[in-house]
Amino acid sequence: MTWIFFALGAVFLWGMYGPALHRGQVLLGHPLRALLCVGVAYFLIGVLVPLVELWRQGELGGFGMRGSTVATLAGVLGAVGAV
Repeated sequence: MTWIFFALGAVFLWGMYGPALHRGQVLLGHPLRALLCVGVAYFLIGVLVPLVELWRQGELGGFGMRGSTVATLAGVLGAVGAV
């Protein structure tokens, strides 16, 4: 049943993403400046956090080609969607 809290959290956060990004675009004066800031946030949270956690757990190995390709494609889809 705890999954519902994660689902509601995702809905809330994704719902706030659009207005926050728009506000950043207005304040920065250019949409690509805001997109660059989004990219920095993705790098910090989406790259460094899992990298440190996988390293801490001794799980940095074991990346298969098929899974890595599909997961990277998912990231590309998300990034293109943000653009």
